[in-house]
Amino acid sequence: MLEETETEMPAGARVIRAEMNEGFVSCWAMVSTDAVMVKKKFRLYKTGQEITADTNKLKYIGIANVHVGMDLGMHVFEVMS
Repeated sequence: MLEETETEMPAGARVIRAEMNEGFVSCWAMVSTDAVMVKKKFRLYKTGQEITADTNKLKYIGIANVHVGMDLGMHVFEVMS
């Protein structure tokens, strides 16, 4: 299971937390509202899942506990370029 998403955030945004929020995995970040918008990519891996990506390019953000018939720990990583 690999989940990946891309979103726009202000350049220099520092993601500081990830968790479940009203049924969705959400991230919180410290941002400069004057900065230009850039695309950031995030990946979620469940606990115990093999990570085949280059781990030097993954920055750990946090864990979101998801319940989909069973409890899953989804680890959130920012994909660094």
